[in-house]
Amino acid sequence: MTKHSETKWLACDGMPMHAVRWQPDGEPTMVVCLIHGLGEHSGRYSNMAEYYTSRGVEVVSFDLRGHGKSDGQRGHSDDFQQMIRDIDWFLYKVSNIDVEKPHFIYGHSLGATLAIKYVLSHPGKYKGVILSSPMLKPAFEPPKWKVKLGRFVQSFWPTLSLSNEIDPRVLTRDKALLESRKEDSFNHDKISAKLGTQLLEEGERLLEEASLVDFPILMMHGNADELTCHKATTFFAERAGQQCTLKIWDDFYHELHHEPEKEDVFDYCIAWMKRQL
Repeated sequence: MTKHSETKWLACDGMPMHAVRWQPDGEPTMVVCLIHGLGEHSGRYSNMAEYYTSRGVEVVSFDLRGHGKSDGQRGHSDDFQQMIRDIDWFLYKVSNIDVEKPHFIYGHSLGATLAIKYVLSHPGKYKGVILSSPMLKPAFEPPKWKVKLGRFVQSFWPTLSLSNEIDPRVLTRDKALLESRKEDSFNHDKISAKLGTQLLEEGERLLEEASLVDFPILMMHGNADELTCHKATTFFAERAGQQCTLKIWDDFYHELHHEPEKEDVFDYCIAWMKRQL
């Protein structure tokens, strides 16, 4: 039986934030800190977390600023580095996990970009990092006018809100889940000029920094993902070298953890984490 709890906390700059924790019945063998994607929230990962806890894995997560039950303008952050600081503050000052236990960072999409940026700047605190459909490069060409507008106005109007251009139908092949997603008021389709510009720039920078990886990393992507580019993930993995395990899921869409075969994904991740122990 999974023990589920939610809590409020303050980021280091005073932003009110929301966190969630899933604990197994017995003593956990390891801990996963989960970082969600753009326009969603930690509550969308309850099925994944409950599967993990049934295998003895504790899962902690929080809603990014501007997302879910955390405060802030929807889809906006004043500073990408502040989101990185949020991860560290949450993990080591708020989450209440036993940091002596093996723990891993798991990020999806925007969360994967944040996760890899975090571990590159905080070496040695974790057993490994798992990146699901990382946003290193879009799978589609963003409207040029929107990219130019975002870069032009982000210096003097960083909070300008734009559509994130995500068509929910390309998230997963699970039609029932797509229907239930429509009823979730905590999802949104917003991204600010500042965050959008920073996200594109950070993805480009990470592709250049891939050779700096010196820790265990699992990169997963579906080759039918129409949102984030699986070829960019492959390129990163090749540059990262032997520390990196690459798994391309044939015909999977963007949200690997919501695909009909999601338990295969969960089992693959758990097996990989166990090998790092």
